[in-house]
Amino acid sequence: MIALIKRLLPVWLKIRLRRAVKAVKYAYRRMAISKPVRRGDKIKIIVGAAETWQPGWYSTNEQWLDISRAADWQAVFKGRRLITHVVAEHVFEHLTQEQSRAALSLIADHLVDGGRVRIAVPDGYHPDSDYLRHVGIGGIGDDAADHKQLLTVDGLTELLVEAGFRPHHVEGYDASGTLITRGWSSEDGYILRSRAHAADSPWTFVDADTSLIVDGVKE
Repeated sequence: MIALIKRLLPVWLKIRLRRAVKAVKYAYRRMAISKPVRRGDKIKIIVGAAETWQPGWYSTNEQWLDISRAADWQAVFKGRRLITHVVAEHVFEHLTQEQSRAALSLIADHLVDGGRVRIAVPDGYHPDSDYLRHVGIGGIGDDAADHKQLLTVDGLTELLVEAGFRPHHVEGYDASGTLITRGWSSEDGYILRSRAHAADSPWTFVDADTSLIVDGVKE
């Protein structure tokens, strides 16, 4: 019955309904995270989560936590350092270099000592030219039109060190074209677009469902 109703609805109404559902979901997430913050609980968060979530983690959305804006972090976390883990899956390619620097500095400010950020982005050292055309700056792939940078493990490592993190290359190509794949635990952050958990997606270009993955541990 629900499927039939969806087919009968006009496109403009479907779009409005999807937007309304998304707005309610994001508002609920904002309310949900306020409770552990008030209690002073240690938490794990996903930034730029869109529709994604993980059990035991709090999903955040750029509508109320733009990770490059100090005011948003203050509004959500009230200056408290409660976060043990952060996952940013295909978020940083949508930021500029300066926004990335600001975001990593703010993440470091809100992580406990020894806390971890796990970043997954398109891989700038990937050797396939078709892959790079899809995921590069203003790429031709889905959601790639607003990509503002194509990060490599060296570039991302430099940004992490600058922000006070000890970097660890988890997965992806290095400058010599060697593919690095090291074991990693989903307890530290699940990455769907990875060689361990490749998504079932409509994208057809090579390695469309993989990422450069780099962890940063707060010193």
